[in-house]
Amino acid sequence: MTYSIIVPTYNSEKTLSACLVSIMNQKCSDFEIIISDGVSTDSTLAIARGFNDERIKIYTAPDAGIYDAMNKSITRANGDWLLFLGSDDLLFNDDVLENVKNHLALTEAAFVYGDVKMVGDTPWAKDGTLYKGETTVSGLFDANICHQAIFYARKIFVDRKVGYNLNYKVCADYDLNLFCASRYPIQYVPETVSYFNSGGMSSVVPDAVFNREKWLNIVYYFREKLFDENLASRTKELKKTWKRFFKRFQVSLAILAFRIYIYHRFKKPA
Repeated sequence: MTYSIIVPTYNSEKTLSACLVSIMNQKCSDFEIIISDGVSTDSTLAIARGFNDERIKIYTAPDAGIYDAMNKSITRANGDWLLFLGSDDLLFNDDVLENVKNHLALTEAAFVYGDVKMVGDTPWAKDGTLYKGETTVSGLFDANICHQAIFYARKIFVDRKVGYNLNYKVCADYDLNLFCASRYPIQYVPETVSYFNSGGMSSVVPDAVFNREKWLNIVYYFREKLFDENLASRTKELKKTWKRFFKRFQVSLAILAFRIYIYHRFKKPA
């Protein structure tokens, strides 16, 4: 069982060394590091090459942003499980990969996640706290699981055929996670995976396109699974969604969303 740890970079000279050291110091050595660099103009590439380790694979080319860089890395990855880290993130301690590997050896899930330790405040978590424990599918509709806490099985990207939707500049990982939750078993493990640095764009910048399309995608991904009684509180979102599908002339999805809405709106309590 092997890992591909994907680290997109662009002018990351201030943080990259610490990120790579946190990986290279792991007691588990069954990993590769794929650096997808957007043609940095500082010493980022020199720092990466300075480690002189064949497990670090460096690619540099213009890209359309962090998710484009990660998509390119997905096609190059050889590991059984993929983990994505920002160049300013750190693995939590030297045992992380070994501890998680023990969980992965026993799971049937394709999406395994733990927690992150926050570094700095965000609107959704404070400095020093753990984010955020086990999440239900219904809970995922409200708030994302932190990207730096998730191990994705390779087959997810084979099935999806594309990785991240580049229309979503900030929340493409949230969209991917919704897709995963609709198709694969997901599992929480009580492991702190990484330190999450709150200085990134996803911490403070809204994704207007994703926010408009989030529930459209939820219906498209989950379909009949949304008849689940645990989602009964979502009638407001579903009512808006079926109307929006009609406006887009996506009639079959509009009818589905309407049926789900009616089911939950008028379902009698057990």
